[in-house]
Amino acid sequence: MELYIVRHGLAHPLGQRNDFTDEKRTLTSQGRDRMREAARGLRKVGVRPEMILTSPLARAQETAEIVADSVGIDKQMLLTTTNLAPGFVFQELFAEIKEKRVESIALVGHEPDLGEFAGVIISGQDHIGLPLRKGGACCIYVTETIPSFKGTLAWLLTPKQLRIIGR
Repeated sequence: MELYIVRHGLAHPLGQRNDFTDEKRTLTSQGRDRMREAARGLRKVGVRPEMILTSPLARAQETAEIVADSVGIDKQMLLTTTNLAPGFVFQELFAEIKEKRVESIALVGHEPDLGEFAGVIISGQDHIGLPLRKGGACCIYVTETIPSFKGTLAWLLTPKQLRIIGR
C-alpha cells in the first residue's frame, strides 16, 4: 500500500484579531496559493491515491480539497474522519485504513500527530517522529498491516520542494 501523508497548509493564527476557534481556522490566502502549488508538485511526483481521509478541522479539509482537485480525486472519495483530529489514537486510524481496502490512500491532518504516526510505521518506535512542515508531504510504502503497520519511507518533501516541482 502507498500511504501519502500531507500536513495542512498555512492557516490563520489562533486568537489574533479573529473569532476563529482552532477547529474553524481556515487557510490564509497565501496558504491556499502555496498549497495549490504544492499539490501540483504532488501530482507531478505521481501521487494518485484512491481515497483521501482528512481531519475534521477546517484547515485540513480545505487542504484535502485542494489536493483532491489537483490529483484528480472524485469528491466522493474525500472522507472526513475524527481519527485524524489532533490527538488521534494511532490504532484507531490503523483500523480505519485497513477497513478501506485500498492500495493507495492519502491522509491530511496535523503535527505532531502525523509525524509521530509516520515514525511508528517506519521505525516501530513511538518516540521517533518524521517532521512535516505545513504543506509538506511524505510517501510510505506499507509492507505489513498485521499485527501493525510497518513500512519504508519512499520520499519526504518540504512544501518548498513540492512548489518547485509543481512549477
